Amino acid sequence: MKAPAFARILGLAVTASFSLLPATSSPSSDRQTITEALEWVRATPQHAVQYNYGMTARVRLLVFWAGKDDVGGGYIRRGVSAEDPRKEIFQVLFGSDPAKAPRAINRWGAGTEVSWHKQPVNLRFSQEDVTASAFFGFMKSSRGNSAAEMQQELKREREVGQHSFTGILSRVEPANALSLVTGLESDTDYNLRDYDRAEPVMLEHLTRSLQPIRSLKKDSRCPRAEEFLASVAELMDAALAGHQGPESRCYVYDAQENTLTLERISPVNVLPVRIHGPHDTLLFDSSYSNLLELDYVSTHKATGKKVYFSIFLGTQGNLRDVPVQIRYQPNWWFQVVLNLLPDEGNSPAGTAGLR
Repeated sequence: MKAPAFARILGLAVTASFSLLPATSSPSSDRQTITEALEWVRATPQHAVQYNYGMTARVRLLVFWAGKDDVGGGYIRRGVSAEDPRKEIFQVLFGSDPAKAPRAINRWGAGTEVSWHKQPVNLRFSQEDVTASAFFGFMKSSRGNSAAEMQQELKREREVGQHSFTGILSRVEPANALSLVTGLESDTDYNLRDYDRAEPVMLEHLTRSLQPIRSLKKDSRCPRAEEFLASVAELMDAALAGHQGPESRCYVYDAQENTLTLERISPVNVLPVRIHGPHDTLLFDSSYSNLLELDYVSTHKATGKKVYFSIFLGTQGNLRDVPVQIRYQPNWWFQVVLNLLPDEGNSPAGTAGLR
């Protein structure tokens, strides 16, 4: 595959994963309520586990897939707030790495989601007692609707020295859901390796933002307080508990209702994984046994837009409840695959960084 074509489609895939709709006006009294959520997402997790991943991008050529390994990556973290044991924290960061991706493509997204429970929780808990949640999302944004438009955006950014990012802060409770979305123009082109220093910049920008806040009231929305990441985890736990599917959960994202459905649960006896680096160097060659393939679809209630992804979930030993592979396929011909990096699963957060 030629590098320019690969760079364009990789950028579009990462951007599509985190695209946001524009906000609508809402009462100014909502601003104080949603800004309280900033303190929730700033919470420091303790007893957290971190799983690091490498990224492969694939294109379907007639009847087979062709792709490129080691073009980026990221992590999943899960823990409990050090300040309040009732708060469960999910953190994700995924995207292309300019040091590895063709044409130094830089597209990534991150999210921190906090679920507030009635009682103290640990890493194995029931989701039924969640009373509120908050989500902070941060992405290298793109307004392009095609590969050509995205390439033009990248060219303009380099020419003017200004780089576009988008942040979202949301709060969901049974009675109401609020969302604030804002853009950030920066002279620094932050990439996924810069996230620790980029995150406080966006959080401060959200604090000062005067953008309108979107609101969704209880009488017209899903009554659950869980958001997307907690809903994915809940359906993973259901699959491990022996549920057969299909099984659905409604959730609210950006003050808009969605439905997450676990459509199929399939046993996988063996999953071979082989990852190559530059010049076809073999970086990893192994296999996983006794997995469950979980096929999800998320459906936006108002537009009917669907997003498909699959998780290959470990069922035994230290890989139980661990996604060993994640596949996101925005269309029939393109797919992003995230593979658990060797010898780094089930590690304390902070001890295994991005390579």
